[in-house]
Amino acid sequence: MSTAEHILVVDDEVNIRATLRALLERGGYRVTVAAGGHEAATLLDEHDFDLMMVDLKMPGIDGMQVVERARERRPEMVVIVLTGHGSLDSAIAGMRHGIFDYLLKTTEPAQVIERVRAGLLTRARELRRRTLIQTLDAAVNELRGGDERSAAASTARTIVLGGLHLDTWHQSAVLHGQALALTPTEFRVLLCLAEHAGTMLSYAQLVRCAQGYDAGDLEAGELIKPHIHHLRQKLEPEPSAPRYILNVRGKGYLLASPAER
Repeated sequence: MSTAEHILVVDDEVNIRATLRALLERGGYRVTVAAGGHEAATLLDEHDFDLMMVDLKMPGIDGMQVVERARERRPEMVVIVLTGHGSLDSAIAGMRHGIFDYLLKTTEPAQVIERVRAGLLTRARELRRRTLIQTLDAAVNELRGGDERSAAASTARTIVLGGLHLDTWHQSAVLHGQALALTPTEFRVLLCLAEHAGTMLSYAQLVRCAQGYDAGDLEAGELIKPHIHHLRQKLEPEPSAPRYILNVRGKGYLLASPAER
C-alpha cells in the first residue's frame, strides 16, 4: 500500500482538477478528485484524506459547506481553499472553519506545492504531539499505579460539570455517557465555557481563550458564533431552544451545568 499522503481536490472546473492532479502527483502525492460538493461529501465518508483543496464557488454544495462536512468527519485534515478571486468575507469565513490557507487559482505551481507541504508538515507535527502526550499519559498512569492515585490523576485532567465530562489531555467530551464528535476548536470553546461555568464570557474572551489571539468585539462575535452553533447542534437536546450554552445578547455566552440523568 502506498504511504504517500492522500489529497482530495474538489473543483467543478475540469481543467483545474486536471492541472492540480498532475501537479500534486508529480510532487509525490496520491490524489483523488471530485467534480462538486456532493461527490466530495461521499468521498469524505468513504476515505481518509490528509489534505483537501477545495474550490470556494461551486453550484449546489459550495466550498464552505464541503469544509463543514470535512470538519465533522475528518477534523485533523488540512484544508486549503481555492478561489478565482480574492474576498475578505470568504477569508474570514475560512478562519472560522480552521482553514490552513487560502490561495487564488492563479497562484504559481511552486507556491501551491510549498503550501501543501507546509500544511502536511503542520498536521504531522500535531499528530506526533498528540501521540507523545498519549504515550506519556499511559506511562504516568502505569508508574503511579493503584486505584486511588489513578483516580486522582484522572481528576486532575478531567472537568466534570453535571453530565458533561471533558478530558483535557485527549481533547474528548462525553455528555450523559455519549461521546461528542467535536473539532479541536469546538472542544477548546467548550472547555473555556466549562472552566468558567455560570459566568458569561465575552466574544473576545472566548476567541482569546480558545484560539489564542485578540480580536475586537465585532470580529470576535463573527468568529465565535459558528462554533457555538455547531456546539449546540451536538450538545443541546433542542438546539433551537438551548438549555446549556446560553446567549447573553450582544455580549457573549455562558455554560449552564447539564443536569445528571
